[in-house]
Amino acid sequence: MSQENVEIVRRWVASFEHDTDTFRELMHPEIEWAPFEANHTVFHGPQGAEQIRAGWLDAWAEHHIEIEEVIDAGDDLVVTMHIVGRGKGSGIEIDVRLYPHMKLREGKAIYVFEHETRAEALKAVGLEE
Repeated sequence: MSQENVEIVRRWVASFEHDTDTFRELMHPEIEWAPFEANHTVFHGPQGAEQIRAGWLDAWAEHHIEIEEVIDAGDDLVVTMHIVGRGKGSGIEIDVRLYPHMKLREGKAIYVFEHETRAEALKAVGLEE
């Protein structure tokens, strides 16, 4: 994995909030995404990824995602994201970290599995803590 791939992941995750064009541009047509909030049900293709994104954006009145770290593990990457937000309807505030395990193909995100702990994410890519 190269620094270029780390930057692609950073750009794709950063585009999630506000940049639909970049989000779509850096998404592989065969993407598989298993979000934790859907009990890791796998969503397939751009339509599935857009559904995840729309659901997230619709749920929060305010939110911000900060990428704290991207770990290069060969063909795999682990992202540490710090997420803060306030729910639209509930007003509930969150301040959490999420650890997506990602893979790229042809310079685009093709696999995302969201882990709730760093240890789980590192184990998934063969890097035990």
